[in-house]
Amino acid sequence: MPMKPWISPLQILLLVQLEASSKYGYEMLKSIKDAFEGVWEPKTGTIYPAIKSLEKRDLIETQVRDNVDFYHITPSGRKLLMEIGSQQTLNLKFSSRFIETLTKWMSPELKKGILTNMAVLASENMNFMGGFIHFLDDGVEKEEKLQILKNLRSILSTRVVELDEMIRDLEAETS
Repeated sequence: MPMKPWISPLQILLLVQLEASSKYGYEMLKSIKDAFEGVWEPKTGTIYPAIKSLEKRDLIETQVRDNVDFYHITPSGRKLLMEIGSQQTLNLKFSSRFIETLTKWMSPELKKGILTNMAVLASENMNFMGGFIHFLDDGVEKEEKLQILKNLRSILSTRVVELDEMIRDLEAETS
């Protein structure tokens, strides 16, 4: 389900940074580079057009301080972030089903190549849950946080049992 108006992942990252406080362009660029730790390094030639596009759409505004352009989010930008946030459940469900369907339809040869790459990620101890846990950092009531963590533990426990069964089956086949 496309968002209206369409906004790029980079623009979402910029808006989220500006939700906390006003920032200048290079500061946002450096924050993104630091957060993605060499996996993605957007350039100034990418950041500034994204900023200008947000500004043209009245999602951010520029304030000049000491000859430096500082950007801050507008009420329209905050509203858009709230709309994006409310769509995340649907987006996560879509992503999960997309990957599930994709893997069902892939040829064995394509799966093998992807599994090779996943093995590299696993050896790097990649956090496959990404930043999900950070949603529980601030502003979540203790009881709600506890319930979410228990539900998450239950889901992960089920997945670990499935993994253990697969490991046992494969080990039984090779012995």
